[in-house]
Amino acid sequence: MKKILLAMGLAVMPLLAFAQKENSIVGREYKYFDTSAFCSYSSFHPSEYLTDNNWDILCAFVEPGTVAKLDSLAIPYSKSQLRLLEVGDLLRSDNGVYSTSMKIFDKSETDAIRRQSKAFADSIFPVIEPKIARLIKAFSKAGYSGQTYSLVFSYLLDSYVWGDGRLPKPVDCGDHGTWSGVYWAMFDSRAHDKIGTNGYGPVMQNWTDSLGYWIKSDKMISFAKEVMKTKGKRIENQAVIDAVAGWGLTDEKGNIRIPVMHAGSNDDIDVLCRSIADELTDAVKAYCSAWCHACNISSEKVGQIIFYHEVMWDLLEILEAKGMISMPPILKGEEVGKQHFGDICFIVITDENDSAE
Repeated sequence: MKKILLAMGLAVMPLLAFAQKENSIVGREYKYFDTSAFCSYSSFHPSEYLTDNNWDILCAFVEPGTVAKLDSLAIPYSKSQLRLLEVGDLLRSDNGVYSTSMKIFDKSETDAIRRQSKAFADSIFPVIEPKIARLIKAFSKAGYSGQTYSLVFSYLLDSYVWGDGRLPKPVDCGDHGTWSGVYWAMFDSRAHDKIGTNGYGPVMQNWTDSLGYWIKSDKMISFAKEVMKTKGKRIENQAVIDAVAGWGLTDEKGNIRIPVMHAGSNDDIDVLCRSIADELTDAVKAYCSAWCHACNISSEKVGQIIFYHEVMWDLLEILEAKGMISMPPILKGEEVGKQHFGDICFIVITDENDSAE
């Protein structure tokens, strides 16, 4: 893929003119981009460095330049702003020439990447479809039909694929001072609802921006601690049972009401998940060996993370279009009651969880 080409080098123009230029990165507000952070952090998340007009500075230096470029674009800045972005490892300086470290894809690049990811998903889906169909049946047989959507998306596509070194983890992508991983931006968002997965130890929760029911984090953490103690079996701490009462996680006696996945157990569900994840991630890595260079992404690990995050949405849309899974009402923002919170939660018990007890 060609390097990002901006009009900024062609003439000296005020920021307003660039902001009005269609499909230009420079002058486009942060809120209009589709930003993703696949990262872990100790004190500051990468997005926390985007104070004041720091995003404008990063967009300006997608094509390297000196501070004179900021002056020509009428972008205000201070030395402390530039230094802060360097501390956050979002900006680099080489003898006074600044360049943006995070990948910010322009309109044409974003469109091209999404065409490529869709083509990839269309080609890999027939290969994995029979096993996904069997997996969905296995979920139903286990009594998890109410959580099928979250198990296919959050457990298989958004969690299992990252295990056992299949795809890189944040720690594999370098240390950036206060965070590790990858932070990037696509020019605009997909039409699909923003959806993701939160983890509280072994307890996982699927979410969307439309979700109207959120249990307090301290309650989820307390629940997760008890789950770790019992390895997904009935919990006995009455205070915790009372704290999560009505949220669809346990009954009044502490019996777990959400799916318990035993990763690495070699049961039917685990065997299918491993086989699907292996085929999918092997194909992603093979594709990215050339794709990363074409997209001017220096690290294949970073490229695999970015590309898979696009493929994941395409696979989700295929699954929904075929009627194999359907988003539960609670994720759509419908007023179904907090008891359906359990429809989007599940537990993952692994050897690592066992050793952490």
